[in-house]
Parts: sequence; structure tokens; C-alpha cells
Amino acid sequence: MKLSSLFASILLISLLAPQVLMGAWYVKPSAEVPVRRGQGNDYKIIAVVNSGTEVRILEEQDDWARVRLASGKEGWILKRYLDDQPPLSQVVDGLRREKESLIQELEASKNQVEELTRANEQAQQELTGCMSQRDQARQELAALKKDTADVVRTKQQLSAARQQLKQDQERISELTIENSALKKNSTLMWFLAGAGVLLIGWIIGLITCRNKRRRNTLL
Repeated sequence: MKLSSLFASILLISLLAPQVLMGAWYVKPSAEVPVRRGQGNDYKIIAVVNSGTEVRILEEQDDWARVRLASGKEGWILKRYLDDQPPLSQVVDGLRREKESLIQELEASKNQVEELTRANEQAQQELTGCMSQRDQARQELAALKKDTADVVRTKQQLSAARQQLKQDQERISELTIENSALKKNSTLMWFLAGAGVLLIGWIIGLITCRNKRRRNTLL
């Protein structure tokens, strides 16, 4: 079990080691640094790299390292010219670019904030308008309820007035009938009174005539 665990650890390290070596390395600040075909100054120079050039370490042997350039070329370079930290100039350039990017993001954020502020102000105005419309609608509804109550009350009053008018009309009709009957009775009474007066006058005239005749006879 121990041997198998050790073997597994060695295998894992062997698999991870190339990935560690393949990390980005940079040429230290110096003059031009040659990249050769082999380990030694006797080998042919296949490329010359400047300070800050990024390379990928593929293999290390003693003071030399086999690297891969961005162009795809592979060769050997002295490890003392390599560093896993980028040059200060690149760091400064990176920070400058990061600063510019942050400034752009800040400007974009400011613009976005301004847009959001304008949108918020517009939303506030719309909200104020909606609240005003809501208040107006409430007032109109209250007025409508009041008008409805007035209409209902007016209908009730009108119904009561119609009922009273109907009763008054019935009373007037009864009074008209009674008045007509009274007029007929009054006419009859006047007729009878006139007839009585005529009868009385006739009787008085008759009596007077008889008396005259008696007087004439006596004479």
C-alpha cells in the first residue's frame, strides 16, 4: 500500500511538474539575450530576446532552461536571465492600462448612474403624476358617490312628491265633486226660494184681489 501511494504521488508530481514549468517566465532587464539550439555558447543562436520578453519553460538542466517563444520557436537560455516576475516596466504598463480601464469603467459607471438618476427622476415624475391622478380619481369618486346619494334622495323626494300630488289630486277630485253637488243644491235652493217667493206673491195678489172685490161689492 505504501509503495502504491508513493508511486501515485510520484506520478501526480510528474504530471503536474510540466504544468508548473509551463508557467509564464520573463527575461530579466539586460541587453539582448540569445536563445541557442543547445546548452552552451557553442550552439547556434536561433533567436535574440529583449528584456521583458515572455517565454514558457519546457525543461530545466543545470544552468540552462529550454523555453518556447511566442513565435513557437524552442531553444535554450541561461536561467539567470529568467525571472517568474514580470519586469517593472511591464508592471507599470499593466497598472497604467488597468488604471485607464478603471477610468473607463468609472466613466461608464458615472454615465450609468446619470442615466439611472434621470430614469429615477422620470419615474418620480410619473409616480407624482399617477398619485395626482389617483387623488383626482378619488375626489371624482367621492363626488360621484355624493351625487349618487343626492340623486337617490332626489328620487325619494320626487316619489314622495308624486305620492302627495296623487293624494292632492284625489282630494281635489273629491272636492270638485262636492263643490258640484253643492252648486246643484244651491241652484235648487235658489229655484225653490224663487218659486216660493212667486207663490207667496201670487197668494198675496189673490188675497188682495178678493179684498178689492169685497170692497166694491159693499159699495
